[in-house]
Amino acid sequence: MGHKFDFIFKSDLSEIPNYDAVFIRATTDPLYTSYLVSKTAWELGLRVIDDPNSIRICANKIHQYELFEKHNIPHIPTLIISRDEIHHKQIQELFDLFGRPIVLKAPYTSFSKYVEKVSCETSFRHFARRFFRRSDMLVVQKFMPTRFDWRVGVLNDEILYVCKYMMPNGGWKHGVKRKGKNSFRWGRTVTLKKINAPSKLKETALKACRIVGRGLYGVDIKEVNGEYVVVEVNDNPSIYRGYEDRWDRDIYVKIIKYLAT
Repeated sequence: MGHKFDFIFKSDLSEIPNYDAVFIRATTDPLYTSYLVSKTAWELGLRVIDDPNSIRICANKIHQYELFEKHNIPHIPTLIISRDEIHHKQIQELFDLFGRPIVLKAPYTSFSKYVEKVSCETSFRHFARRFFRRSDMLVVQKFMPTRFDWRVGVLNDEILYVCKYMMPNGGWKHGVKRKGKNSFRWGRTVTLKKINAPSKLKETALKACRIVGRGLYGVDIKEVNGEYVVVEVNDNPSIYRGYEDRWDRDIYVKIIKYLAT
């Protein structure tokens, strides 16, 4: 397409003004260098994936669920509780409301880290204490087991690809941390042709992305009794050769065109 690119790293931040666009392929978080790169490029008027606003919203699950609620995006039943609200009566009321188990999630997390399901008050308190080291707030959700989560890739309000992220055997998340190791066991990725994906699924994904921005996102969605509920919108979604791009090799052309506009 006639465009050139360079890899730049932390030591190259002063070079950002010399470029027309920035495409971030590193873990994003408002506390990481990737956010500094994004914000710097954005303020210089460069085209940026991921833009700083998308990073802020996608990194903060509490903010994201509040936006889902405000804009009527179907999502997993969720409550936000503070450290001060953790007591016996409150925990029992959460089990009464959502059933057992329920899912606890730290507000700032990625790659399914700091997401656990608990079935009793003891395990609730155990993981809550651990997650409160990262935040004074905790996300509590209804447990909705499914064989797979839909992953819908979206760029600039357009569907890029549609996958099923299968759960590995015995797992309830797409990625399961290996016991005693700092690595994950992932489920299979089954890719569909976009045209064969359910229309309602694609509509739900686009609607969820519009409250975040017009960048590149991967939307995780559960299908329960024919209904689609959003788990979360992720910036910086994974795109692996032969998986997400299996049926849609034009993904990269579309990303480059977006950056070069």
